[in-house]
Amino acid sequence: MYDMRRMNGKTIAWSLLSLSLASTATFAQEKEDSTANQFSSRPISDGDVMMKRTLWRRVDLKEKQNISMFSKNNEITRYLLDAAKAGLIDAYVNDSCATKITGEELHKRILIPNQTAGLSAEEIAAGFGEPAKADGWDAKAKTDPSKQAANADDGWGNTAKKDTKKEEVVEDDGWGPPKKKSSKKGAKTEVAKEEPKVEEPKPDSTSFETQQFAATEEEYFPEQLSILEVKEDWVFDKKRSRLYNDIQTLTIVLPAEQTATGLELPVASFRWKDVERLFRSDPKKYIWYNTHNTAQNKNLADAFDLRLFYGRITKFSNANDKAFLDIYNGEKEALIKSLNYEQELMELEHGLWEY
Repeated sequence: MYDMRRMNGKTIAWSLLSLSLASTATFAQEKEDSTANQFSSRPISDGDVMMKRTLWRRVDLKEKQNISMFSKNNEITRYLLDAAKAGLIDAYVNDSCATKITGEELHKRILIPNQTAGLSAEEIAAGFGEPAKADGWDAKAKTDPSKQAANADDGWGNTAKKDTKKEEVVEDDGWGPPKKKSSKKGAKTEVAKEEPKVEEPKPDSTSFETQQFAATEEEYFPEQLSILEVKEDWVFDKKRSRLYNDIQTLTIVLPAEQTATGLELPVASFRWKDVERLFRSDPKKYIWYNTHNTAQNKNLADAFDLRLFYGRITKFSNANDKAFLDIYNGEKEALIKSLNYEQELMELEHGLWEY
């Protein structure tokens, strides 16, 4: 009887242990599946996502609605670049966030081009900067100085006669300055005195001429980087019956007026998950400037959560991965289609509430 109780106790213990292990494995599997989106600061379980679309918005920081996050000395682009250089957040090549950018590469991406006085290596290799060669048409014939002296005119129509006496060549005997030979007999030989060397004045580094040709490397000012591209997921959570604009990445874009080609160039991309953590680490530093009431300045992370910015949709997720400018002809038609698409999303959200 005692053995039977002992066996039943062991069986129950093993059953409880196996049950706990199974539940732990199931919970771990559910937790791994629920965090599929690695860029989201508030991830939504894939099973709760009823509808999802990816949008790209172009945020012009000089617009009136966006100027609060681009105030003087509080530019959001300044904060992002300074944090990336300090190693507080990671910078990436594009919004896929697959390849990181080092601090040196980021410095090269924001350098102002054509600011030095010299030529580039490509221009020098192409032949620019070399002195012009004589083509034989306007070049003056080179004459021997000895012949030129022999044929010199004395001003009366007669050529000057060349002196037959050759000048005596002063030779160095290796024991100091050469000695001058005198033509008179018994004259004492005099040693040529060496003139003291006069140092040439050093160029002043503070002068305008020196600074004009100094090869300096200057970066774009933060106020010149006035465009942000926001990539976000338009997600409807069926468990909470709510629509979420889940921001994924922020990309700094160099405006077209700042480039030589007249095209907008991406500088660097940042994960919103990292950027939000940076903004919330110091709420009083990273501020959204309230023009009407400076006592109510908000943190930049809260400003994004409250959608206190405006960004026009330039692209949505499609099979061909094309923007509105690629699909439609002209900027005017692309702008109209973008506004229409925004209205369609609002109507779709209203229909999902009825569903």
